Order: sequence, then C-alpha cells, then structure tokens
Amino acid sequence: NNITMSDPKYLPPVVKGDADYRTYRPIALDNGITVLLAHDPQSKHFAASVSVHAGASSDPRALPGLAHFCEHMCFLGSRAYPEENEYKQYLAQHGGKSNAATSMSHTTYQFDVLADHGEKALDIFSNFFISPMFTKSGTQREVQAVDSENSKNLVSDGRRRLQVLKSLADKKHHYSKFSTGNKLTLPACAPEHYGGSVGNVESETRTQISAKKHPLEGILKDINSGGGYSETDTADFVRAALLAFHQRHYRPKNMTAVMIGPQSLDELESWVVPRFGQIPDRWLNKDAGDGKDEDGDIAATDDDKKWQAMKRVAAQLIGESAGDAPPVSSDAAVEPSSAFRPELQGGKWPVVVTNKPIQSVRKLDLLFPLPPTWNMPDKSPTSLLSHLFGHEGPGSPFAYLQDAGHITSLTAGHRISGPDQTLFQIGVNLTEEGENQWKEVAKVIFDYGRMVCRAAAESLASEEGDQCKNELRCIWDEVAALDRMRFHQTSPGAVYSFAPSVAQSISKHGVKSCLSAGNRLNENGDTLPTEETLKFCQRIIPENCIVERCSDGAWKEMEAMYGGKLSYGGSSGSNGEENDGSNFVFGKQTEKWYGVDYYVSPVNEEDVLRWERGSGEVALHLPKPNRYIPRSLELCEDLPKDARTQRIEKPIEPPKLIANKPNGRLWWRLDDRYALPKASVTILLRTATSENKLQPRAGPSANSRWDYDAEIAMQSRFLTNIFSDALAQDTYDSYLAGLGWSLSKSSSGFTLSCSGYSDRLSDLAIKILTDFCHVDRSQNFLKESHFITTKDKIVRGLKSYFESTRADSLALYYRDLLLSSKGDGVVKNLELAEAMELADVAKHHRTIWSDDDMVVDIFYTGNVSQQDAEEFFDKSLAIMERTRSEVLQERVEQTKYSPWVPGPFERRIRPGEEIELHFASENPKEENGAVIVTYQSQVEGFKGKSLSSEESLQQSAAIRLLCEMIKEPLFNELRTKQQLGYIVSNYYDVNYSSRQADFFDSSISSTASPVQPAPLTTSIDSLVVYVLSRKEEPTEVANRIDDFLLNFRSRLEEMSSSEIDDYANALALALTKPIRKLGNEASIHMSKIRRYGPETLNKGSCYSVDDLPWDNLEVLAGAIRKLDGKILLQVYDSLVMKKESRSRIKSFVYGKTFPLKDEKPNWNGEKFSAFSIEELMKIRKTLIAYDPSKKYQNPGSSLWNMLGKHKTTMRYTAAAAAIVGVGVWGTMVLKGKGEKTQKQG
Repeated sequence: NNITMSDPKYLPPVVKGDADYRTYRPIALDNGITVLLAHDPQSKHFAASVSVHAGASSDPRALPGLAHFCEHMCFLGSRAYPEENEYKQYLAQHGGKSNAATSMSHTTYQFDVLADHGEKALDIFSNFFISPMFTKSGTQREVQAVDSENSKNLVSDGRRRLQVLKSLADKKHHYSKFSTGNKLTLPACAPEHYGGSVGNVESETRTQISAKKHPLEGILKDINSGGGYSETDTADFVRAALLAFHQRHYRPKNMTAVMIGPQSLDELESWVVPRFGQIPDRWLNKDAGDGKDEDGDIAATDDDKKWQAMKRVAAQLIGESAGDAPPVSSDAAVEPSSAFRPELQGGKWPVVVTNKPIQSVRKLDLLFPLPPTWNMPDKSPTSLLSHLFGHEGPGSPFAYLQDAGHITSLTAGHRISGPDQTLFQIGVNLTEEGENQWKEVAKVIFDYGRMVCRAAAESLASEEGDQCKNELRCIWDEVAALDRMRFHQTSPGAVYSFAPSVAQSISKHGVKSCLSAGNRLNENGDTLPTEETLKFCQRIIPENCIVERCSDGAWKEMEAMYGGKLSYGGSSGSNGEENDGSNFVFGKQTEKWYGVDYYVSPVNEEDVLRWERGSGEVALHLPKPNRYIPRSLELCEDLPKDARTQRIEKPIEPPKLIANKPNGRLWWRLDDRYALPKASVTILLRTATSENKLQPRAGPSANSRWDYDAEIAMQSRFLTNIFSDALAQDTYDSYLAGLGWSLSKSSSGFTLSCSGYSDRLSDLAIKILTDFCHVDRSQNFLKESHFITTKDKIVRGLKSYFESTRADSLALYYRDLLLSSKGDGVVKNLELAEAMELADVAKHHRTIWSDDDMVVDIFYTGNVSQQDAEEFFDKSLAIMERTRSEVLQERVEQTKYSPWVPGPFERRIRPGEEIELHFASENPKEENGAVIVTYQSQVEGFKGKSLSSEESLQQSAAIRLLCEMIKEPLFNELRTKQQLGYIVSNYYDVNYSSRQADFFDSSISSTASPVQPAPLTTSIDSLVVYVLSRKEEPTEVANRIDDFLLNFRSRLEEMSSSEIDDYANALALALTKPIRKLGNEASIHMSKIRRYGPETLNKGSCYSVDDLPWDNLEVLAGAIRKLDGKILLQVYDSLVMKKESRSRIKSFVYGKTFPLKDEKPNWNGEKFSAFSIEELMKIRKTLIAYDPSKKYQNPGSSLWNMLGKHKTTMRYTAAAAAIVGVGVWGTMVLKGKGEKTQKQG
C-alpha cells in the first residue's frame, strides 16, 4: 500500500462504566469514517470490526440477498492481497478468527488475532474496503455458499416464522425483503455449476423464480435492445450489481469501525489512519472508473458496450433501492413507517396467523406495531413495557397463567426495532390446556395492558416530585437503578465480541454514548416518559394486534375451518403481486421464498369484545419492590489493597480445600483479579442415584451394583425441570437484580449453581437448596401442575426430535449413541417419559436423599470471605443432613454394594477398526446431508502432570495442534473452492470416561494390599471433521474429506519449522489467555473438582489435593511449543492415515436431495456398517469402555500381558493391584481423606 498519513479529528470522550479499565479514543478520518480506538492492557488479542450502515433493506427488489452476497464476496481477496484465502490463512496461523453478518440495516465484519500480528491482519482486512477483487470466478463460486446457507435455514422454525411475518408486511416496505438470497434470486452462474437438483426446492412457488422468469428478465432484454439474453448475461449483471452495491454503500461516511488491543492508543492510531484513510468514496468518484473495470478477470469485456450498459443500469438499480432503507443514526429525522397495517389484511384487526412448526411447540405471540424508539434508548417506553409484561413475579400475567396451568413461559420485547418502526411482541409457550384456552390467555394479557394504561395515566396526573407515591414511577426508578448498577459493575468482555457490537452502536448512538446507550444513567422516577408510555400502552389493544399461533393443534383447527384450500391473499400470493390489501381474502397462503404454508383468519367478534372489555376478576397487579437488590456493593474486607483494582493479567491461584469432612468438602477462593462485588457458589451432590439403580448380583455373598438405568435418569430430568418451573415466580426478582441460578443433573449427580452480586447470593442459594431438600409432598415443589407442564415439554421435545433436527446434529446424535450414550436413545426415552407419573418422581426425590454415600462438594468463590464461606458450608450441610435423617428413618437395612465412580462414559474403538453409520433424515424439509468423521486416539489423553504420562501429554498436545492446522486449509478446499456446503469445519474433541461398575466386579482374588485404582477417569482425544452439504451425496463428501486429509499430510511434511512454530505459539497463547469473567473461572475450577476430586481425594489414594490439575492448560501449552514436524507426522499417521492403527467412525445422514439408498448392512474386513438402530446397538455391544486397564485381546491373554504397556509406570502397577484386590477397597470410593488433606488446604 502507498500509505500516507493524515491528521484525524478527535471526537468527544466515551462514557464508560466504573469497572471498565479500558481507555478509548474516538476519531474521525478525513474521508468520513468514524473509528473508536480502545486500549485493553489485559488482552492478548487484537480485534477489529467495520460496520457498514447498509443491509438487506437496501437490496434491489430484483436481486434479493445482494447485501448478504456482498458480505461473502468481500472476504475473497483484494488487489493488495489477491489470494482468496490469504486472510483466513493468516488468522488461522496466528490464533485468530473472523466472521461477518448482514442484518436489515447493517453489514458487520470482525476478526481477532494474537496481538503481535494485529497490524498485518489489519492491513489485509482494511484492503477489503479499499480495493476488493470481486472476481468473476469468485462470484460464481461464492453464490453457492449463499445458497447453501439459505438451505441450512429452511429447517429452522425461527427462520420460517420470520418469512411468514415478512409476507404479512407491506411489499413496498423495506422490511418485506428476502434478506438471505439463494441461487435463484442471485443467478450468478449457470445451473451446471451447482450440485444437486435446481428443481429440488421447497415449493412450486420458488421454482417460478427460474432463469426465464427472473425479475432481471426485463432489465436484460432492455440492455440487449429487446433481444434475448443468456445465463452468462444474468451472471455478469449480478456481478455488476455487486460492484455497484459496494460502490454505493461501502463509503467511508457510511462506515464505523472499532480497533481494540493491548497496543497503546497512539500505536493503534498509527495503524488505522493510513489504512482506513485510504478507503475511497467511489460513489462521489463513480465516473472515474467507468471506462475500465477494476477486475482483470474480465479484461476482455472492459470495452464491451454490454458490460458498460450493465454497470450503468446496475448503478441506477442500486441507487433507487438505497432510498428504501431509512438512515440508521438516531440523530437522523426518520418518518415513522410501519410495515404492518390492518388494511393489508382486509382492513380490520385482530387477525390470526397460523403456521405449522417443524418442532413440537405451542407458541402464541401477540404482535403490536408501535412508533420507533430507535432514537430514545434511555427513555424507551417499550423497555418499560417489556419489563412489565415480561415480569414473572406474583401479580404478573406469567404468574396468573402459570398457576392456571396454561403457559410454561412468557417473554415481552421487540420483535422488530428499526429507525422507522417497532413491532412489540408478547410471546408465550402454551401447555396443552393453554392451547385449548388460548383466547383466555390473550384476554389476560389484554387485561394487564389496560391496568398498565391506568397506571400510566395516574403517573401523568401525579406531580413530578411525588414519584414514589406512584407505582409506575417507582418501577421506572428501580429499573433505572438496576441498569446503572449493571453498567458500572460489569467488567469488559472479550475483544472479539466487543468490537462488532460497539461498531454498530456508534452508527446508531454516536461515539459518546456507544457504550452507555440504553443503561439509563441519568434516569429516575422523575424522568419517566409518562406521555409516551401512555400512548404506547393505549396501542396494546386487540384492534392493533396480529395474533400468531404456531402449533400442530392450531394448524389442525385451520385445516378443519378452511379445508386446506389455498386462497390468494395479497400479503403472500404466489403470483408475487404487491400487497395493498385490496384483494385480500382469509384462508391458506403460501410464503414466497421458503414455501411455508400458513393461514390468515379473523377473530370472532364476541371474542374481540371480551378482549376489549375484560373483567375485574383477574388478580393482576404491578411488580412489588425487588427484595434482592444488593444492600452493599463493597468489596470483602479481607481483600488486600493491591487487589482492589482489576488485574486480569494476574495468574489465577487454585481454590483452597478448607473443609474436608466425610460427607462434604468446601473449596474456597477469594477473588483477587476482578475487584467486583460478585461471587459464585456451586453445590455438587455426588450421588449414584442421579442416573443409576442398585442391581442385585448373582451369588449369596455378591454385592449389589450401581448400574445405569434410563428410567432413573429420566426421573432426574423430570425432577430438575419441575424444580425450575416451580421456582420461576419466586426467584424472578433475583434474576432482575443480577442473580442467576440453575439446577442440573449429570452422571456425577446434581449441581446447584448460583452467581451474581455477593451481598444476597448466599441468601438465594440457601433458599433454593432448602426448597430442593423439602421431601414432604404437602410442602415441597412437586405439584401436579408443574409435573404436567414438565412432562408435556419433555414428551413433545422427544416426539419431534427426529423431524426437527438438522442433519449435522442428527449425525452427532447417532455417533454419540454409539460411543458415549448409556441409554437406548430418543425412542426409549420417549416411552419412559410418556409412562412417567408424579409419584415416580416423588419417590425418586426421596431415594436421592437416602444415599448413604452421597458426598457434597461446595465451591464458593468471588467477593466472599473464608468465614462467610464456612458459615454457608455449615448451613448447607445442616439443611441436607436434616433431610437425610428424615428419609433414612424410613429406610430398611442398607444394601451392600460395590463402589461407584461418578462421571461420564465413552467406548473405545479398536485400532484399525472403522465404523460407518447410515441414517436418513426424518425432517421433511431437510435438503442437506451431513457427514461427521471422528478419529479417536488410542493413547489416553492428558489430564495433568501428576495424573498422566509424558506420552499422553505429547499425544494430546499434537492432536490439539493438528486440529488447528487443519481448519483453514480444510475450509479453503472444501468450502471456498469445492463449495461442498455452507458448513465445513473440524474441531478438537475431548471426552472423559470413568471406571465402570464391572471393573470393581473382577472375579480375580488376591491378598494384595488395597491401593486406589488409578486413573478413575480417562481422557479421550479425537479429531472431528464435519460437512453439511446438498451438492454431493454424503458418501462422496466423505471421499472428498479423505482426499483432503491425504493431501494435508504432504503439506504437513513440507511445512517449515517456523510455520509450525507460528501455529504452536498461537494455540499455546490461546489456551493460556487470561480469563475475563468470574463465572468462567468458577466453571473451569468446578469442572476439575467434579472430574478429578474422587481420583485425588479418595481414601487410600496415592494422590493429594495438590495433584488436582489446576494448571493443565499451561502444561499443555508448554508441550505444544515443543512439538516439531516429526512428532506431528507420527501422531497424524497413527491417528488418521494408517489403517492398522486408526480408529474411525463415519456418521452419515441423508437429506432429500440425496436420499439414503436401500442397501443392506455389510461387513468388509474391519469395517462395520449400521443402517438401523438395531444394527448400531449390535455394534455397540462389541465395544468396551475406554479404560487404560483394559485392552482388546485374544481370548486367553493374561493380565500381565495387558499391563505390559504400562510396566514402567507406578500408578498402573497400582491399578493392577487394585484389579486383583478390589474387594478390599469397598464402598469408600467417595469418602474424604480427613484431617491430613484439610491441613494441606
């Protein structure tokens, strides 16, 4: 680049929060682009984002999806960096990533990279906007990626409902435009360039958008002086339109950018000014380039009159459509213009829009067009309405309707928020009873709306100084205070997500308010926008409402009413005419782009009158004062002075084990990095009863054994869901006050997690724990209404799983069913769920507390003293012990049983074995097929220095690095070049497998002394490649993956040591980058306590608390930096290339483009194939647990041969002793080590 410097204009400073340690410098360059520079001293990465203030609203009607297509094309090289994959390759090699997104109003680009490589990455990035290539060959290929992305969306209920909503909009309004685009709307290359069948589309409506009937037909005929046109002409015109769109909208004055990293503000400015200052305003200088196209790829047509005519017509088309979209700045004067009006649906609302979901849902949404609030982020009446209608506490619509058994959830907020319109949505998920009573549900919401209107009128009548005498003013004051607290008590997050969100915010709110907009920093009870609030409330009425129903039941009602006949409604007629409402009729309609059928129907006049008049019988009221608002935001008195300011770069010290009792352990860490009044507490109830059942064994002296039981696991699932449903109302205030909680079950037991402001956190956690410990049915949470709601949700989810799951997710499901699932899959789980009774769940709840060997791990971290943590621990144990005592009094004599090890499970694939799973998608809308290829390592993965061998460390390090090295070339070859599909990727997968019960049932006896078997948990590494495609059939996609992996070996062999070092250093830094949030830190520490606590702290173990692998990522990073090409090749060959050593699973799912052929399963050497669940389960029975103490052997092989591999490692010798002396180890597997470990803590 010919870089020249120019002085920027410095803009007013940014308003930031008290906990924001970053410094900012907003500048405006001479060419008009606004840039925010941000210095983050804690970040290891540099990130950048550019937001272009144009999106799908600016698309020409003749070319839907053009803005999205332009987004894709910008990544494919520039004149300074012409290689299409240079950007992604550079980022991949230096620990970076990138993305882009197109909305109706913005197109936003982002990347991050290791800080030392930020300037070069920024140079490549900036040239996308200075001199993009937009080559003809790239255009022809990349439109296939757009089409693949669209095909992926066809099976998404959310996307399908969005398209139905757009079909209801005024066709002259920009919101009605189809934003994604596909190969039919963007005919950038001939059909033979596509895989699959062009005619294989959603409906006949879409097939009408063919080359001959495309809206470009008239334009191209005019360009050709009334003559015909070819597919080459359409492709060239699309490309001309792309260039014109970029010229018109990618102007510096139409862009905002954010650059953030550890570099100083002066250094960032020196990077940005000469680069982004070069972005030209091609629209002002559009005549300068008309004589010669910038792209040498079509040099032969530079002087061709047809090409010049195409460019002129395309520029005119883009210029005309640019006026469709309103300006995005909140300072701009925008005339309100709603896309939704009653006259578009026959002249009178409410109307009901009904569509059939793919998933089993029962949705009811009430949609209200309102004036735009884009320019009033701090005084938005819709934010107050969202708070009121979406409240879940007593007196709210949610509480009333949940108690009535009609709904499971309720949300309120923007469905659309734009510069010219707002569409406010109140959405509920209905129960089966609620589905039958949906009109009553709507009535309650309208009743609440009238009550809010009365409160707004009272606020308007009250004096400003008496805000606390009026409920609505008090609520506004409280909400504003909570927003301010959140703004000032939130530390900065990752730079990668920060950059794009702030780049868009600048375009809307300007640089000064780009961080603070919407946080109501200057609001209180006196500033309630009373007049605006009243006006908005007065529009939450039936005659301003579109009712949207989405369920199978609603669909059947409409079919019965209309007989399934199609009717032309101007909103969505298949002939594509504009919707002016003049010829609208009720009945069945077909959406244009996805081919979604839906009904539009009127509401009975009697029902409308009931909605309008309401009744005084419903017990609704406004929210009461929030009892969970923190009383204090002070930091803990025990915190040293130097820890009272944020220091994210400080290494994290591991938690301390400060209490170790037979029935529980307390882990604690006082936060010394974030300097925020927040904390996190996690309670893990380690119990076999979460998923297992005691099964008697043969023989008079044989102990019973904990075996996995699918029914028990389902009961636990019901239990946790019922509990969450039951506490929703009572704990909603805590959510609003910045406190969150969850209860979950896993193979380790039950986990209760609470986090947020430390002042009231322990109160909330004790309350929730107490509620969970109540076993008396007359007092506890196990109510019939919550059971019915939970059963309905679980059963519906399982029933629709196969019909609603995307092909790639389904491929993962079948793979995991083979490898890691202990159950029999969705079908069996559905049977269990349908048969479940509340009495079963209640009995299971008591069984949990009757487990004598339950051990509790509590981890309290953050702004909490050791004394407070110990008090909480004692209270928690006392609560649980009272419950256990109550339950144990009723129990008969304790059954003797073998040990149980908590944790997950995975099966081992034999070396040299290949398994193929072939299944058809049951989703009727799924056009794509999927392939997921998994290579399972035969060397146990690395867990920690004390828990793993050097071989494991090196193997895990190598597999992690190989996964990073493969990612970009895989994407470039299969996605960018071959265009197999929109989703092409790979990842490193790590799973864990715990000792299984049969390990402790060994029939070998010995008098050897009892030694802790080690390891109790095995780590398993895998390399996974996956592709979602409708271009080729799945087996051919798998062949392409094989070809790539074969060719990658050559690339790996030729790779220089410096290139390997770049990848290694990037990955090592990524693994060890500072954790920025307390919640993430707590989750990482708790996962290690959960996974390795039993292994290191059990009685008789050769380990101690010091052996917990707190620093395993740092150790891994060091090992990664030591890797060389020779080691990588050895691991790659063993894992991927050599048939005799690799363990591979290929999971295929077939969509309707390439359906599964009717073939029988086959056996070919060491390859198994399964074409049904029965065959999959048959293969599964041949696999054993992934356990280093077991190897696949020929019958008759000895124990000593099995142990030969590990004869030099002491802990594997200990494992051998444990195998032959397992009977002595007994049931002490989860008991603590007592005073010795406590002193170490």
